[in-house]
Amino acid sequence: MKVFRHNNLKNLAQVVQQGGIIIYPTDTIWGLGCNALDEKTTTKLKKLKGKPADAALIWLLPSIKAVEKFCGSINAVECSLLKKKHTSVIIHNQAVRVVKSGWLNKFLTACAVPMVATSANVHGQPVITSWRQAVKLFNGQTDAVIRGRKIYKNRPSNLVKVAIENNQPVINVLRSRSTANSIK
Repeated sequence: MKVFRHNNLKNLAQVVQQGGIIIYPTDTIWGLGCNALDEKTTTKLKKLKGKPADAALIWLLPSIKAVEKFCGSINAVECSLLKKKHTSVIIHNQAVRVVKSGWLNKFLTACAVPMVATSANVHGQPVITSWRQAVKLFNGQTDAVIRGRKIYKNRPSNLVKVAIENNQPVINVLRSRSTANSIK
């Protein structure tokens, strides 16, 4: 397994583009990630994590434009929700989150594909707070890790879906960041 620093964006992006699974700090948690469009790799990631084969995975993208490119058109309410920090929105049956700031946005831009964001833990177990814990837990079964700080407020993103009822948008909160205690 290769260990990278945050500023090695080009090489990190190559790992993802070549079908690698990485341990990385998302905007909310320490995560496992891969190219979301690579079915073979996402299947491997789910197996590694112990998630059901049919489990949905959240995608991280660097912009609203990228969401539209990979997921299709969005309405004004979905667009507004995607602009909120730590909020994942289900767009055409795919949960996505836009990360606007910091190295992660630059990394997502360099990858040029949607990045899977799932917590770096075994499905159903407590989340971890550092890259070292994740490396130990997955014991060489990932391709790369990005060194970084501990994340003490490991809380998942809000997860919402917009429904249209009587020609009006209705926001359904499927998971609230403020009340979530663990990540599956």
